[in-house]
Amino acid sequence: MSHRELVVLGTSSAVPTRRRNHNGYLLRWDGQGFLFDPGEGTQRQMLHAGAGSHDVTWICVTHFHGDHCLGVPGIVQRIARDGVSHRVSAVFPASGEVYWRRLRHATAFADTPVIAEHPVSGDEARLDAGPVTLTARPLSHPVDSYGYRLDEPDGRRMVPELLA
Repeated sequence: MSHRELVVLGTSSAVPTRRRNHNGYLLRWDGQGFLFDPGEGTQRQMLHAGAGSHDVTWICVTHFHGDHCLGVPGIVQRIARDGVSHRVSAVFPASGEVYWRRLRHATAFADTPVIAEHPVSGDEARLDAGPVTLTARPLSHPVDSYGYRLDEPDGRRMVPELLA
């Protein structure tokens, strides 16, 4: 049986409100945990939602405006502090790699080797994400930005004419 759940951690974009945090979305998909656009406060929002660092297997940053990525330092450091042992893939626009590095190593902490970086560029990038393929395609935005899509393998289909 498949398990799929979208945990909305924040939808407030650049300016949080008392009831809405910066962007952040955790998509649980058949044993994988895709964390999209971890804005500021994502680590705390995950606690409120009952999600932990061990749930994250992918960090997907669409672009490097602060409301979409300023939670990266806390998430990375939490993954290290909690001793997450599985691989965590980090996907982000290649043109923003300098920003990724700054966020990834924003402060002094005991780093972790489990984070595998996958900068994306071009018209399409396809990454094997276990039961699905993660596809990244460019979006129209003032800075380089990528949208992400999960592609499932084709299932079985019945063709009525052949069944007859």
